[in-house]
Amino acid sequence: MARQPCMSAPRQFLGVMVSSTFADLREHRAALMSAIQAEQLFPVAMESDSALPAGTVLDSSLRKVRDAAGYVGIISHRYGQVPVCDANPEGLSLTHLEYREALRLGRPILIFIMGDDHPITRADVELDPEKQAKLARFLEEVKLADGELQRVYRVFSSLPDFTAGAAQSVSALRRLLEAQPTPDVPAPLDGIPAAPALYARPRYLGSHPFVGRQEQLATLNEWAGTAESRTVLLFEAIGGTGKSILTWEWINHYAPGVRDWAGRFWYSFYEAGAVMSDFCRHALSYMTGQPLSAFAGKGQAELGELLLRQLESRPWLLVLDGLERVLVAYHRYDAAQLLDEDAGSSDEIGDRHPCAAIRPEDEDLLRRLAAASPSKILISSRLVPRVLLNQASQAIPGVLHQRLPGLRPVDAEALLRGCGVVGDGAAIRAYLQRHCDCHPLVTGIVAGLVNDYLLARGDFDAWAADLNHGGRLDIGELDLVQKRNDVLRAALGLLPPLSRQVLSTLAMLSEEVDYDTLSAVSPQLSPDQLSRAVNDLEQRGLLQYDWSSKHYDLHPVVRAVASGRLREEDRQILGQRVVDHFTARTKGAHRQAADVEELRGQLTVVRTLTQMGKFRSAFGTYTAGLSTALLYKLEAAPEALSLLRPFFASGWQVSQTAARQLTGEQIGWLSNDVGSAFHMLADFQQSLRMFETAVTAHADEEGWEAVADCLGNVGIVLNDLNRLARGHLVARLALRLAELRDNPATRYHAQSKLLDSWVLLGDAAEADAMWAEIDLTRSWDSHGAHAGLAELSYLQSRFDRGLLTDAELDHVEALGRANATMYVIRGAHHVRGQLLMSRGDWAAAAAQFEASVSIARKTGIPGTSDGWLALARLRLGRLPDARAEIERLRADNAVLAELWRAYGDQERAIAHAQAAYTIAWADGEPYTRRFELINAVRLLEELGAEVPVLPPYDPAADPPLPCERRIEKVIAGLKKRRSR
Repeated sequence: MARQPCMSAPRQFLGVMVSSTFADLREHRAALMSAIQAEQLFPVAMESDSALPAGTVLDSSLRKVRDAAGYVGIISHRYGQVPVCDANPEGLSLTHLEYREALRLGRPILIFIMGDDHPITRADVELDPEKQAKLARFLEEVKLADGELQRVYRVFSSLPDFTAGAAQSVSALRRLLEAQPTPDVPAPLDGIPAAPALYARPRYLGSHPFVGRQEQLATLNEWAGTAESRTVLLFEAIGGTGKSILTWEWINHYAPGVRDWAGRFWYSFYEAGAVMSDFCRHALSYMTGQPLSAFAGKGQAELGELLLRQLESRPWLLVLDGLERVLVAYHRYDAAQLLDEDAGSSDEIGDRHPCAAIRPEDEDLLRRLAAASPSKILISSRLVPRVLLNQASQAIPGVLHQRLPGLRPVDAEALLRGCGVVGDGAAIRAYLQRHCDCHPLVTGIVAGLVNDYLLARGDFDAWAADLNHGGRLDIGELDLVQKRNDVLRAALGLLPPLSRQVLSTLAMLSEEVDYDTLSAVSPQLSPDQLSRAVNDLEQRGLLQYDWSSKHYDLHPVVRAVASGRLREEDRQILGQRVVDHFTARTKGAHRQAADVEELRGQLTVVRTLTQMGKFRSAFGTYTAGLSTALLYKLEAAPEALSLLRPFFASGWQVSQTAARQLTGEQIGWLSNDVGSAFHMLADFQQSLRMFETAVTAHADEEGWEAVADCLGNVGIVLNDLNRLARGHLVARLALRLAELRDNPATRYHAQSKLLDSWVLLGDAAEADAMWAEIDLTRSWDSHGAHAGLAELSYLQSRFDRGLLTDAELDHVEALGRANATMYVIRGAHHVRGQLLMSRGDWAAAAAQFEASVSIARKTGIPGTSDGWLALARLRLGRLPDARAEIERLRADNAVLAELWRAYGDQERAIAHAQAAYTIAWADGEPYTRRFELINAVRLLEELGAEVPVLPPYDPAADPPLPCERRIEKVIAGLKKRRSR
């Protein structure tokens, strides 16, 4: 085949496509990728992808060739996978198609051909006659292709021979790539510059010039200078100490001279929507030169793996600024207004450690970052993530922990003078050390106070001596946090009225805003008044402006103190302006929201209303579609709990203020949603308490449709607590109540939940009978939030009985996608993975489990597919350090038993199989997890282990819940009323 002219320029990074069969060439591929990385090139390979359907695999493979600057192929004695799709009419293998695409594009090509004397096993030889013929044609095509270094092939006879040849040939390839003319550099993709140029998301906004910190700069230089030192350096300090400005100064002006970095990436967690998965996507886009969209559909587990490969291949420098925002202590609606003294001591949502990560997968990634050499990870945080400390509260291996002090007095003086202040140096140093421990943020604010001293602007000595100004501060005996806050409060107390209004308005918000938004939420100010107020705040060091993004923002400490001193009258007036603006701008956004970020405006409205104490209005906004989007479409349980927390006091009892404004019915709905969120997060005990609270609240109002719905939820969570008998009886009770009400939605929910119970118990006849009764038209479900829920449950029953078809799965997944219901999509992927695994198609099963895990982790909820994904990867030989991975897993005992058996640890496999049997036995016959029990027995028999002997169900040990007794009486009363 003659090579055609280049028709597609590669992406602007030196990526090299690695093309070959996989299973028979694992060691060769690893050696080749090492050779590519040693030449400071980037291997583009299938190892960075999940398994995909045939058509998607082909598209993905060819896109890799187009994105890469060069191509290296390895041809063994196997022809390889042949994608069956319309785009492959000749039935060629992926490797063959990838080679032809590289040839068509004019990419530099290296081909390594396995010789006849290379040691191989019988499994490594192609036995299919048709594929043998295609392999022969492929070899002939490669050997006859024209070209010099643009197309080179080499025969190898052993792995060492291949490794040596790969090192030599890839070195020549690198020289060729570097010598090629560089095409015009396109505009930054997604606004992301090409490495190694610094990429900052966003750029840091400083309120004062950088001064001092020579000791910390020396520490940073020494830490970053060698690959052997610890990978992570974490600066811990209270807000305003200068963590961000120090790391920003160093990454810009010192880091480039310390080491030849592959690139430098700064990421701030103070921005709206900043979470670890978003950090990973932007880091990977920057590192690989691929668009952000290439990583949009990947879950954090996969993103983390891809990021770690990058970090371990080349020396990258990453800065994670404000990492405390991913911790439990900041998992609250008012995180942006949280003072240091209120953070780190408790969990507003549950009983988690305040310094644990909100999302467990964040802890996994942070722990692994500590070993991501030769790269360096610089972290600034008000709190130290628990995962980076051992049980003795010392930094784990790979982490250097430093507490950042205030400035040296001479540097604090320099900062003050840099703001235009004059005066006696000794007096300045003594004052700053006594009153704020030379805290940088407070020092800058003191400068603003001195410059605003009308009797002698900028004269520190006169200001400090005036008992109505600097002389009135007497805070030397307070701790640093109190000193800082008192100076800030004094500064805010001296603000002109217009400046105070603008600052207070910004304090009500949790993120930066542009001028148009600032103007819209300040309608009482003329353009001239707003301009003067903004300039005044900037001069005082209280307001920051980013020239690149054209956004205004407050330092987190300034926002926290300003929010805390708002007068109630101001909070109501300013809060209403914020509510009016974002209500008008985000009306109906929940209908099409694909992620939480698209709900940001509506979330701001609810948060602002709760800050104002307007719980009834907040409830109205929350229930006008936002609740459905958050919980039932996006499964955003952490965000929902954070949003609803202000309605409740400690222990998740409704607060007195909220109770005075809300009806019992409204309290019931909120309690039910909190219960649903805890259920998604697998906190079943708290979920049960909230659902029971909801039942009681609705029953007190005689809202029997709602009682039936919440009672069904009680049944579901009882099943999750493995109280199958109680859960089943409660589900039947909920349906009995629903059947007495003329409400199709209530009946549907009760039937679906009882169907769940029959499926769990393995009663096929009852499951089929219930399925036949359910009205699947769901005409009452205008938003489609419940489409696919009953269908998904019935899919599991069909699978358990060996009756499930691909068409049934396709239908349910389509329902989920049509209505953007994450629970249904995730569940369909999981069941499809089970089906494919039962057929022995481990690669396709792994792809389905990965998709399910990705959705769960994206929303921060525990999934059910992690263990099965690990099993599929282990079967495929794609689970490195398998023992450690299995031990790390939080999965069902059944899959852990299968994993340990596949790994070869018989003792652990038996222990988990017996535990799986005990759990499947549940309450005892007839209330068992029927099909799980059958599988546990099979597994124990295959392992040669004894099947445990357990007691049958004892009704006397399982009394009804208080709510059951009450509803039984209600049902009797409703029936009597009907019979009249």
